[in-house]
Amino acid sequence: MNKSRPVFAALFAALAATLLVATTASPPSSAKNSSSAYFGQTVALSELSGEIGRHQWPSGHPVRVLRPFNPPSSPWGSGHRGVDLDIPTGSEVYSMQAGTVFFVGTIAGTPAISIKHSALIRTTYTPVKSDLTVGSPVSAGQKIGILQAGHPGLHFGAKIDDRHYINPLLLILGPVRLLPTS
Repeated sequence: MNKSRPVFAALFAALAATLLVATTASPPSSAKNSSSAYFGQTVALSELSGEIGRHQWPSGHPVRVLRPFNPPSSPWGSGHRGVDLDIPTGSEVYSMQAGTVFFVGTIAGTPAISIKHSALIRTTYTPVKSDLTVGSPVSAGQKIGILQAGHPGLHFGAKIDDRHYINPLLLILGPVRLLPTS
């Protein structure tokens, strides 16, 4: 099997996310005060300065994307609010960046852990069973739990300001830049 195939799939997903994120300007300040008004808007890459392309894979290494990011158009709309990564059940899951445990527990019967990395970024990992507690500090690359059965791979999601979903691959890979072949 060609080892570069998973990386190209991840790069393609990041390109799609970059195009979605970079196509419009920042939301107006009035929209930032309302979670429902802010939800469906895209975010300028400048809002994420210092966050783009600086984080680690939650698997510890690049893996294939099983299901790409597909943001919903409304808070309750259909879509896929993260990416599913091809990681086998029983694998260790790692924090993509230093932060503080924001949530550990179950969501709709599925074990989950969320980590607040900055005032801006929060990531969520499911189905992951963790022994960590809310408020615990974590370092980049630290084991945060074990992937459980019940979902195809690891569901990995990211939010800005706890309201707006972004493609988490953007945080790992950064914006895609197409280079000439020669």
